[in-house]
Amino acid sequence: MSFERHTANLSKGEVTYFTAGEGAPVVYLHGRGGLLKSKAHEILAEKFKLYLPVAPGFDGTEFLDGIDSMPALAALTAEFIDTIVEEPCDVVGHSLGGWHACWVAVNHPDKVELLVLAAPAGFRPNGAGANPSSYEELLKIMTVYPEKQPDDDRSAEMIRHNREKVPHHYHKGMPLDEDLVARLGDIQSSTLLVHGTEETLIPLETCRILKEKVPRIYLNYIYDASHNIEVDQPERFAALVGDFLARGEAFLVNPGDEAAA
Repeated sequence: MSFERHTANLSKGEVTYFTAGEGAPVVYLHGRGGLLKSKAHEILAEKFKLYLPVAPGFDGTEFLDGIDSMPALAALTAEFIDTIVEEPCDVVGHSLGGWHACWVAVNHPDKVELLVLAAPAGFRPNGAGANPSSYEELLKIMTVYPEKQPDDDRSAEMIRHNREKVPHHYHKGMPLDEDLVARLGDIQSSTLLVHGTEETLIPLETCRILKEKVPRIYLNYIYDASHNIEVDQPERFAALVGDFLARGEAFLVNPGDEAAA
């Protein structure tokens, strides 16, 4: 599937984004490794129109003046939704993107319909979860099946820079965003929380915090997946997320034999 590259001219500057598919709009926010266009994206784009913005500073893009915190990044994304999507939409966020998506939902609830949080960062009390001693050790725990890694036209140096340097610009290395935790009850969207059964980077405490604080949230596990759920189990991930985006809270109910076929 082809991902088309575009530039959004926003009030703070230019934001690179990609689109794929047709249908109801979905904004998909990437993790700390930058935008990896995966098989899961391709499957979702069979039913939805995906908007894949690149957060400033990632993948060789420039930082934007004044966009230097998670709430500021969320405000930029809200403007992106207004300017490019032109209507409220569903928002999916993975890892750092899940943290980012929560701030969008908290501060700009009128922009977000359904919310999906896949292994969201930012909710690690006392730094719980795995703390790899090196970049190489981090890569080892990101996936169960590294051989499933999709083709990537970005250099290894760029991806390493994404992971090690860029996120600190937005969150200053905090493991637990206490300001955001205090606001989670403000999330109005029905929310799907997705966690891999082999996940070690994002602790189960994250799921507990979100389950306790977000009013309408549904926790689902993806079997045999680590942090990069989209890489380890793209079909299972896309099927679950796609069903939630298509049916909302009714995804809890079996759609019936005809729909399943």
